[in-house]
Amino acid sequence: MNKFYKGYDHITASEPFKQRMVRTLQSETREETQQKTVRLPIRRRTLAILIAAAVLVLAIGTAAAATIIAKNYYSPSTYLMHDKDAREQNQNAVPDIEEAIASAKPETGSSSVIMLPEMKDADELNAWRQKMGQPVYSEEDWGWIREIRPEIEEVLVDGNALVFNVRLHTDHGMSFAFGHEGEGQHLDALCDDATIIFEKNGQRFEQQLGAGTGINTDSVSEDGATLYSEVELDLLSEPLPTEGPVQVTMTIGIYDKLVDDMAHIGELAYITYSFTFDASAGADIADPIVTERTLSGSIVLTPEDRNGREYNERVSLDGVVLEETLNFRSTGVYVTYRIKSAPEGWTDAHTLALMQPSFESAGHYGLTVACAPKGSANEDEILLPGYPSGSAGREYVGILPIFPSDYERVKAGDYEIRLGYRYVAAFNDTPVGEDWHIPPEAGVDYGYDLLTAEEPIASFDLKLP
Repeated sequence: MNKFYKGYDHITASEPFKQRMVRTLQSETREETQQKTVRLPIRRRTLAILIAAAVLVLAIGTAAAATIIAKNYYSPSTYLMHDKDAREQNQNAVPDIEEAIASAKPETGSSSVIMLPEMKDADELNAWRQKMGQPVYSEEDWGWIREIRPEIEEVLVDGNALVFNVRLHTDHGMSFAFGHEGEGQHLDALCDDATIIFEKNGQRFEQQLGAGTGINTDSVSEDGATLYSEVELDLLSEPLPTEGPVQVTMTIGIYDKLVDDMAHIGELAYITYSFTFDASAGADIADPIVTERTLSGSIVLTPEDRNGREYNERVSLDGVVLEETLNFRSTGVYVTYRIKSAPEGWTDAHTLALMQPSFESAGHYGLTVACAPKGSANEDEILLPGYPSGSAGREYVGILPIFPSDYERVKAGDYEIRLGYRYVAAFNDTPVGEDWHIPPEAGVDYGYDLLTAEEPIASFDLKLP
């Protein structure tokens, strides 16, 4: 059984973050394009991605020669958190992914800067600076920001996420610090939003959406810092093309951390910067394989009620049919499960519970997926998926760490996909049964401990091109 702490589900957004969201939603509407403009909401990087990043650091510590073994929990959303030199130095680079990065061929475009005095709410921002104990904006202190030179470094694109690193060059020397220790200027940079522009079938599309973003602290030096950003492609109403140029225009906010760590009230400047990349870098390398999987038997399921509170229920899987889709990319084998049909009495809560990824590393309840040679119980041979950005919902999406250069070796090993389900087996160290409901008095505001156990569901042959 694995232990999972529930508390983070009940953390509310900080006030600075709320202010930042309001500021974004109230920002001036950009000029519509000739064909189609879609404005989409911002999503911050999820806790799951941060967990995946932490796991990745531990998981990729072995040599690249053991690619399919060493990259458990990998996802493109975390790969670029380690710059190219570090990946190569630590032998963590995956050749197929490096080839995908190189094929994106990013090129720097235009950039412009708006400083605090030029903003519509300059008086209000200066008032906030004084309220937070900082002097009003002055060119002498902050004018050097005008000389920051953004440059796209790397782009990694797949069917679910667009991840990119932008280097912020400067001759001034700047400190991007978590906290306010030490003297001098303490800054932060965030991608406030990103707009993607491309042509498809003779039609021009422009779609705006937010990005999970942050400075890579390992990249900070006297001559600049690297800004990591991630755009969730599942928010696009029109999928990216599989060839041709794609333009990304991003707004990079530069913030005074001594005023506020995240909110707009600490903004000193914003930089508008554009770059292009080749869309073919994220295209599938083979046709998808779609298979219907008929389930049988029964499992203990842990759904959530309308109030988001867990309960256990043993359900029959007879009549549940999954549609399995395998997509083959340079960035891994993407396995998607969705419920195509279900028996009478099957509810939406059952669907959401079964399709929820278990996040095995955290012991969370939900669907488990693993890949291994048939019949093998050797943990060193079991491949565990990572999760692409934005994959949570009414379908399961996982990324098996199997890359094109691994296909022949995996085929020779006769691999299978194993499905299981993790359910809640104990609440605050007290065993619970199949008909358990979380107690009404549970301390949801402070978290609680859940222990999970796994039941197998079925296993299927892994098909590769």
